[in-house]
Amino acid sequence: MKKGFTLVELLGVIVILGIIGMITVPLVQRTIIENNQKLCEDQVASFERAARSFANKNAYKMEDLITSSGGTYNVTLSELQDEGLLPDGDIENPLTGENFNLNTGVNITESHNQFAYKYSDSNACTN
Repeated sequence: MKKGFTLVELLGVIVILGIIGMITVPLVQRTIIENNQKLCEDQVASFERAARSFANKNAYKMEDLITSSGGTYNVTLSELQDEGLLPDGDIENPLTGENFNLNTGVNITESHNQFAYKYSDSNACTN
């Protein structure tokens, strides 16, 4: 009597592995995309936190900056880098793999002595 597997048994195992692969690969891909989306949103939130720090650091002149710019002051990502509030160099968008444009920034608006911070590129975290 010979020991080993028959061709039918081997084909059965290959088919089962193929079905498992067809189920798991899309789930893993979707998870990666969702995590990159969340990472991108967290990156944009860090830009807004850096702008808040910029405003706190420059509180004495923020009202003048906002008034002179027509109600909204845009602090660019490169300005935030120069202030040491963001890391130097290119900042990669985890969703697209491209770098964020350092000339875009966070709009700082003031209303009733309250500042609001919003990243100016609303399409940064969309595919």
